[in-house]
Amino acid sequence: MLNRIDNKNLNNNVWIIDDGKIINLDLSSIISEEISGPVTGFRISEITRYMLNPEAIKLEEKVVGCKMHYKVPPSGMMQRFLHKLTFKKEDASKTADAFTEDILSTSKLDPPSFEDDALNLHFIRVNEQLRPFNPVQKKLSSLDRDRIKDITATCEDIGRNRYQINLQGSINDKINFILNSLTKKAKITIKKAYLLNGLFDFRGYRFDSFNTNNDYHLIRFSQHNQMKYCVLTSDYKFDYWVKDNTLINYLHIFEQSIQTDPKLKEALNLCMKGKAKPLKLFFSKQSEQSYSEKHLPLVYRKMLTTHNIAPNEMEMITDTLNNNQSIVFFNYVPTSGLGQQKLFTNISVMHDLKALESIKDRVPRVYSEIIKKTTDSDAGKLYLLDSMRGYQNV
Repeated sequence: MLNRIDNKNLNNNVWIIDDGKIINLDLSSIISEEISGPVTGFRISEITRYMLNPEAIKLEEKVVGCKMHYKVPPSGMMQRFLHKLTFKKEDASKTADAFTEDILSTSKLDPPSFEDDALNLHFIRVNEQLRPFNPVQKKLSSLDRDRIKDITATCEDIGRNRYQINLQGSINDKINFILNSLTKKAKITIKKAYLLNGLFDFRGYRFDSFNTNNDYHLIRFSQHNQMKYCVLTSDYKFDYWVKDNTLINYLHIFEQSIQTDPKLKEALNLCMKGKAKPLKLFFSKQSEQSYSEKHLPLVYRKMLTTHNIAPNEMEMITDTLNNNQSIVFFNYVPTSGLGQQKLFTNISVMHDLKALESIKDRVPRVYSEIIKKTTDSDAGKLYLLDSMRGYQNV
C-alpha cells in the first residue's frame, strides 16, 4: 500500500479510473457461485469510491421553510368519492394541492462572512434576536396542530434550487425542527452520492482531503450471463457491490474529460486546494445548443485555418458533431475572492470518434487530425469537442 503524502504538494493529479486489466483473483470469499470468463480489475481513486458508494451521506443544507400537508376533512373526502369518476387528472391534482400549503421565509440573510470574527458573531446574535418576528416562525407557532397530517422541510441549495426532505418524529418534533433550523444550516441525510439520471451530489465529499496515491479496486466479472461489479479496498478486501452498471460508463467519461479538458481539471484543483466547494456533477447526452457551420467548436475552427476544407465538406462535418456526445457538467462555488458569490458551471463536451466514421473516407485529413486527440476506454474513443464555463450570481 502506498504511503499517505501531503495533499498540499499535489498538483494536477486528479484521477478517477484507469484502463483496467485482466487479473488473477480468487473471488470465492465474495462469490459463492461459479463465475464465467475473465476477471477485470480497475484501479479507482478516493473520488470514485465516493461516487459509487451506496451508503447514505450526511450534509448541511439551509432550511427556508416547510410544506404543510393537512388532513382532508370528511366533507372533502365524500366529495372526492362522489366525483372520482368524472375528475380529470389535473382536477385531482388541484384537489390535492388544496390541502397543502408552502410556508417560506422571505429572509435573504446569509451567515455573515466578514474577516472580523467578532463582527460576524455580532450579526449572528442580532439575527437570532429577530427570529421570533420571522413570518414562518409566527405562522408555525399559531397552527392548529390537530389539522396537520405531515410536514416536510423545504431546503434551498446555493443555486437557489428548492427541494423537500422528509422529517422523522411526531408533528411536534417536525415543527420544532423547522423552528430551530429556519434560515440556518441543518443536518440532513441523502441516500447516496448518486441521485438519479446521471446526477451526482458532491457536497458530501471533502476534495481538500483527496490523496492521489490512495486507490481502491473495481472488479468486473460475469455471472449467469450478467456483468457484475464490486469495489474492494486497497488490500483486496470486499467493500461494497455496485448495483447500477450505468455508473461505470460515467466514470470512464469523467476520467477522459479530466485528462483532456484543462478547465475541468482547474476547477477540480480549486476544490482540492480548498479554494472552492464542489456541488453537483451531471452527465448528459443532449446539448442545449446545436453546432452549425456558423457555430463551430474551437477544435474545428482551428482546422479551418490550417486545412483547406471545402464548404460541402464542412457541411458533412457539422452534421456529425451533434451526434454521439457525452456532456459533463461540474458546478462549484469559490470560497474566496471575487467569485465567492457566484455559482460556476464547467461544461465538457466529449465526442465519440465513431460519429465521424461516415466522413472518414470523404474527409480523411480531418479524421486523421481528430484521431490524434482521442483517448480510449470502455466508454469509447472520445475527444474533447468543446469546453466552456459560465456562472450565475447567488
